Amino acid sequence: MDEKWKDYFYKGAAVFLTVAMCILFFFVVFRFDDLRKYVGIVIKILMPFIYGGVIAYLLSPVCGWFERHLADLAALDKKPEKTAEKYRKFFKGISILLSLLLFCLIIYALVAMLVPQVINSILLLVEAMPGYIQTVSDWIEKLVQDNPVMLSYVEQYSADIMESVQNFAKEHLLPNINNIISGVSASLWTMVTMVKNLGIGLIVAVYLLNSRKIFRRQTKLVIHALLPYKEYPPKKNGKPVEQRADWMIRELHILNVYLGGFIKGKLLDSLIIGLICMVFTACTNMPYAVLISVVIGVTNIIPFFGPFIGAIPSAILILMVSPIQCVYFVIFVIILQQFDGNILGPKILGNTTNLSSFWVLFAILLFGGVFGIVGMVIGVPVFAFIYQLIREWVLDRLEEQKLQTQKKE
Repeated sequence: MDEKWKDYFYKGAAVFLTVAMCILFFFVVFRFDDLRKYVGIVIKILMPFIYGGVIAYLLSPVCGWFERHLADLAALDKKPEKTAEKYRKFFKGISILLSLLLFCLIIYALVAMLVPQVINSILLLVEAMPGYIQTVSDWIEKLVQDNPVMLSYVEQYSADIMESVQNFAKEHLLPNINNIISGVSASLWTMVTMVKNLGIGLIVAVYLLNSRKIFRRQTKLVIHALLPYKEYPPKKNGKPVEQRADWMIRELHILNVYLGGFIKGKLLDSLIIGLICMVFTACTNMPYAVLISVVIGVTNIIPFFGPFIGAIPSAILILMVSPIQCVYFVIFVIILQQFDGNILGPKILGNTTNLSSFWVLFAILLFGGVFGIVGMVIGVPVFAFIYQLIREWVLDRLEEQKLQTQKKE
């Protein structure tokens, strides 16, 4: 009787899961906007934990480096086990503290050095924008002064543009000044919320860094519980097939290598590119040197499209001040991106993803369209992992077909 009820239970569970998956598929296809809204709410609630997880993930190698070097300095391998264990716990706390201090120091240095310069550059740009518009207008007028018809069109459109700006200020800007102030207040509140989430994220990062080995061990236990070992695994080509739990752990390790190596290497690569751009723009007295260098460095994090996203608006800013410096800047950016793509990037990243340019472009467009900027950054390593899984499956299937063909022959 027990076996009969057990059979009913498994069949009922299978039917329930099938219906649940059908309902989930329906919501994903026909209620995608609602699903995205609810996912956004959940992400907003969990944002401090997301910040903490990202910080802990980035600082984990640094924390491990501090632990190893402190252990080597204290020669723990020559001390009794109990004493060495006490030292390891102490060194773990010191390593976490040093890692977080290093992280906060880097953030503070970047903010203190870049933010005032960027704000000053933006204010100067806003003040100079009317003059830039007039300069462009005068340049166009000189360009078409030999053509009276074109000149009349340019003058007409210039007058129309100025009139539209004045009308916008009178009819929309001034009446909606309260809405603008509310928008600024909302932006300030968003900034306060982000700072709060970052502060809580640092606390979460401490817990994650302190318990990272425990979480790793618990993850392995969960995988082994879900995918238990088979005492007599099936054989393939005369060899036992890899246990499913071991396969899952190995693939997660590969994903970590792809994702961690790519993101950390890309951050370092973009930092170096931004510093090189800052040195060049400062030495050549280009306008908005710090602002342009920050734009070039930040957008360089995005593979493939990043250099173009950052270079185009930067070149336009320089063009408004000095066309000849704009030409020099464009030449410099082309040389810089060639250096990054052929020398610096491969040196830092190595052959991390094993993807061709076509699949890199495909991954950026796909993940960027679904997840935005974050998708454009993580899309390449994630797609590289998926590509590696498909490649392994295809090779295994081809090998099986080859063996079956040999047996028939």
